[in-house]
Amino acid sequence: MITISIEPADNGLIKFLIDDNVNGGGEEHVSRKVYEFDGANGRSNQVNFLRELILDLGLDTGTDLEPNKLSLALDWGSQYKPSQEELKIKIKQLETRLRMFKALIEE
Repeated sequence: MITISIEPADNGLIKFLIDDNVNGGGEEHVSRKVYEFDGANGRSNQVNFLRELILDLGLDTGTDLEPNKLSLALDWGSQYKPSQEELKIKIKQLETRLRMFKALIEE
């Protein structure tokens, strides 16, 4: 049986995966992974932690072929004031998505 344990750390979390029957041989294997949430990559590390936890738990989040697919992503807060450069990048990203949707209508 696989057990997942999560412990707080000073700057993030430590995830333990404990398999008490590796390859059916009855041996125990412990895997530890540290997720650092402080610093420049903190938010993306949080997203990675949640994605990996979903996989570890075997949760079905849907596929690209389904109308309802759970996805984890970073986005701006509702009160965030983006810079002009950030706005230009976001507009380009949205225009790309819009072209993709328009192409689907034309098919």
